[in-house]
Amino acid sequence: MCVASCTSGPETPRTTDDGGTSFGDSGLGTCARPFDRSAALVASARGLHFSELLSANDGVNVDEDGETDDWLELSNDGTTAIDLSTHALSDANGKHWKLPNLTVEPGQVILLWADDDQKQGIAHLGVKLSASGEQLTLWSGPCTAIDRVDLPAMPDNESFARIAPSGLFTRCRYATPGRNNGTSCDPPPPPELPPEASFQEFTWPASWPTSPTPLAITELALRPATFVEVQNTSAQAVSLADYTLRLAAVSPDAPYPLPSQGTTLLWPATTLAPGERLVVPISAVDTRELEANDGFEGIALLSGPGATQVDRVEFNEWPTGAVLARVPDAGATLRFCAAATPGTNNVCSPLASRPIADRAHSLATPNDFATLTAGGTESGQAALKFLVDLSAHDAVHFIDNARWALHYTFVRERIYLEPPLDRCDEAQNDEFNKGWYKFSDLEYFKVDGRRFLLGTLVKYSNGVLTVEFTPGDEIDAAQMKRAFTAVVARTEDPRAWSLRPADAAQTARMRVLDGTLPIVDRNAPFADLTYQPLTRAEGFGVLRYVPGAQLASTALGPDTIVITDDVPNDVPLVSGLITEAFQAPLAHVNVLSEARGTPNMALRGAREHARVKPLIGKLVRLEVGPQDFTLREASATEADAFWQRRRPAGARIAPPSNLTQRELVSLRGRGLADLPAIGAKAAQFAELYRVQPGGAPCGVALTFRVPDQAFAVPVVHYDEHFTRSGARALLTALLADPMFRADSSVRTAGLASVRSAIMGHPVESGLLSQVSALVRERFGDRRVRFRSSSNTEDLPTFNGAGLHTSISAQLNDSTRNVDDALRTVWASLWNLRAYDERENANLEQTASLMGVLVHEQFGGEAAQGVAISRNMLDVTRDDSYTINTQIGEANVTNPAPGVITELLLYSLPPTWLDVRYQTLSSLSGGQKILRENEPEGPSEIVNLACALHAVHNHFRPLLDPQQTNRLFAMQIEFKLERDRTLVVKQARPQPFGHLTLPTDCR
Repeated sequence: MCVASCTSGPETPRTTDDGGTSFGDSGLGTCARPFDRSAALVASARGLHFSELLSANDGVNVDEDGETDDWLELSNDGTTAIDLSTHALSDANGKHWKLPNLTVEPGQVILLWADDDQKQGIAHLGVKLSASGEQLTLWSGPCTAIDRVDLPAMPDNESFARIAPSGLFTRCRYATPGRNNGTSCDPPPPPELPPEASFQEFTWPASWPTSPTPLAITELALRPATFVEVQNTSAQAVSLADYTLRLAAVSPDAPYPLPSQGTTLLWPATTLAPGERLVVPISAVDTRELEANDGFEGIALLSGPGATQVDRVEFNEWPTGAVLARVPDAGATLRFCAAATPGTNNVCSPLASRPIADRAHSLATPNDFATLTAGGTESGQAALKFLVDLSAHDAVHFIDNARWALHYTFVRERIYLEPPLDRCDEAQNDEFNKGWYKFSDLEYFKVDGRRFLLGTLVKYSNGVLTVEFTPGDEIDAAQMKRAFTAVVARTEDPRAWSLRPADAAQTARMRVLDGTLPIVDRNAPFADLTYQPLTRAEGFGVLRYVPGAQLASTALGPDTIVITDDVPNDVPLVSGLITEAFQAPLAHVNVLSEARGTPNMALRGAREHARVKPLIGKLVRLEVGPQDFTLREASATEADAFWQRRRPAGARIAPPSNLTQRELVSLRGRGLADLPAIGAKAAQFAELYRVQPGGAPCGVALTFRVPDQAFAVPVVHYDEHFTRSGARALLTALLADPMFRADSSVRTAGLASVRSAIMGHPVESGLLSQVSALVRERFGDRRVRFRSSSNTEDLPTFNGAGLHTSISAQLNDSTRNVDDALRTVWASLWNLRAYDERENANLEQTASLMGVLVHEQFGGEAAQGVAISRNMLDVTRDDSYTINTQIGEANVTNPAPGVITELLLYSLPPTWLDVRYQTLSSLSGGQKILRENEPEGPSEIVNLACALHAVHNHFRPLLDPQQTNRLFAMQIEFKLERDRTLVVKQARPQPFGHLTLPTDCR
């Protein structure tokens, strides 16, 4: 029988004098029968059971101190609340742990941290889970085993979860901490930004866009000159004597045509019955001015009594043989059609596309939007600039992205007829900016006196279509409505568009229009996402699906486009990547794709997608676009031609090296000049000590620190170890073997032997003593970080991010010793992917060297992240910074499967201050990680942005002294310590090698 009284004793169940079992001082009492670990489980009427366990947490979730501890979940599927303090856990060796004094309500899932640190909080257990596997038993009181789990060896971030309805445990790559596990292990949807504002539902009237009345121009056949069709849209007969129909050439710089200008067309009848159509014949004489005008630009104008405007059709870039017709019949939307329908209802066979020089008055073919936005650098959206000229009866111009960098550029050259200025020339750029500021002051920052309404049509990857105005534009509600209705009426589907505020001030002004127009919240473009463009590029390869767990063991190459179910930390050199889980834009796999110029995208359910599934196993062409992707079967001929173009040519590039520096290098006082001796990462780290605050636009004192006491182990010590270990001789033999270059499996095995030789040879005793002594002197017995610092990173033609291994070490710790740390970093120079990436960049392999950067180890931080001094969603914009953050110790560049990081864009002064969130962290409970408001001093976002600005200004003269890199940007890695102090621990130039940019220095 079970004895209710408590017995004292050790922390393991033990046999009592009467043969029973004691749970020591747990308070659970003593069981009269012997402890039996193999006893059959007794079904619990209360329904408490294990539901999920994770024994190798590297960022699935974090505890209240930001630590990535192991954890387990208990679930109560019963009907009554359960007191956990009457329960315990035990392992296969009989050791037990009392559960905390918590209550689990019916249907509740409770998460307990298995970190062996009960002082940290009530939900922390005095146990750690073994990543190599173990058995755990759940006890109710001292006698009743109610559940048991045999936890197998688990890789990082993979959970062991019970899946409904079977109730059986399975490995799951997408953990669900604190949530129900569901019926399958699938990537979670990306967390959505909460709405900032709500607006009334709006439905367009059935008659909108309204047809002109009483007469409407319904069809035009002008090239060749044939006819203009006019219809009576009223319910009464119309006498044509009171109306005039004219054709006139127009241009952006000219005043609106007067009634006396142009060619007046003769009516072939005197009256028009209700609904009747009249075909007005025209000849080449009538269109002579149009043919002579640039782009066949003109207007068909129908005037009524007193020269009042009844209808007008503006046009340009008219394809020969096409007709321009209202679709639907007598509606307000104009389409270019392949065949004419004079005198009858308009039945349009749409012209698929047309050539457009630099602008259009309407989006009159299905491809006009794509034609005008080609060459845009935005990610996740395609944006088309528009201009409404109020002085020309609201004439609309959709302007070409590739030709016109700014609304102002178009206005300056095509409307004001001022000469083009070369923005690559400093003096001309200054003159341009003066005009731009003056123009902006009138057309953006004032309401009265404007001539133009300037905005953008945006198509987002989730299908949301919006009309937007620039953040900071003071445009009022009436002007917004005027621009919106004028512009969308000239699109293919006017009812599909909504008005979207760009900032909080515009949100407030749009309240006046609530209920009169379709208006969406600022965060609407980021809801229900299924497609995420990351690296916009083209690639050819055989399309293959490879589960994420098998990527490391699957032979892949540059002739393969890979679909995988989550975001890998590393991916071999492939021709393209499609992940079914969304990625962090600054994740290593995307940095790799950017550097390689290979397409990279996320697509939920990719392997079952209707456009993807039929092509798996086939040779395809993939192109990642701003709001959608194209995927089609390809021929071997075009694929081979593409691959040939991408192969490196010319002499191999030898990275810089200096083998004369032997002493360990204290990094204060050092800089980029030391790169050949200590590697890029250490040299750039040294430059961080030199960064000075100040300079526009921040004007605030910097409050960040760089890890102190850092030092570097020069590359010469790697070079000597490489020879002494026999690894150099091994590599020399491998490089002479044609199969090593041709066969990835041979290359994999060969490089493993090189790394094994490096790891198998002890570090030279004198060097080991020096490094250990300096670690002891500067860091004592604290854990330190040994970071890779090769001479092949951050070259003008090669980034090298994420290719090598960094590792922690601690004196007097046999499992984390300095000897192993040095050899691990050195050996990682010959990781397969590092070798392949250097080969792809045409680098001299045998000249590659590895230094080691040593600095303090961080732990328990509040947050960490990566920031770039450019807008990664539109890289031509250097007036906003990209900040990617994650809470606590959770990895930000290689997040755990299904985990989303916080991503925001911060716009710098002097234009305007604006924070635009793209995603919130899935680990932060819906809260923003970086603080936007601080009681004293700048906000954390401003402080970080100003630190990044200072880093950018410091490094540019060193890395780009002639300022020839138009997309120069710096990337920093940062941490917020527990007290919220900002620490910058790495700086490197950010590559954009895959982009083809306009040549106008925009």
